Amino acid sequence: MRLPGHLPCIRKREREQRLTTTIWTIGHGSHSFDDVERRLSDVGVTMIVDVRSEPDDPQAPEFNRRRLEDLAAASGIGYRWMGASLGHDSETDMADGIEDLIALASVSSTVILGREPEASRCHRSTTIAPALQARSVDVVHILSDGSTRRHESPLPFAQ
Repeated sequence: MRLPGHLPCIRKREREQRLTTTIWTIGHGSHSFDDVERRLSDVGVTMIVDVRSEPDDPQAPEFNRRRLEDLAAASGIGYRWMGASLGHDSETDMADGIEDLIALASVSSTVILGREPEASRCHRSTTIAPALQARSVDVVHILSDGSTRRHESPLPFAQ
């Protein structure tokens, strides 16, 4: 027997849980893995979700998919490549990936990793962050200097 008002109570609880979920973002740019790992450690990240559609970068071999997975594991950080579902600037292709990302972030402190260090120039900000915010997830960008900035929609253009 369903009690009157039972479903809205569940939905309210789900909304409250999502409001407490934070997903971090970072772009590796020309930084070393050690630099990135230090920034992730500073905010307590335990899981890297790689959202690059092409996770092999000849200009940054430390961030090639297999090497990054090994480096993360050696640092006690999990790694998951989700570039197939979240690596493109298309909201129509990424709904399932967003839900998987939120589920992962509900059990581990998660960062989405891209290549571009300036968040406003990357689909982390233009596509993924707004989709997360629409689901009441807090999004915080880790900047190149190690500071953080809460995502604002729309994100101001980079200078």
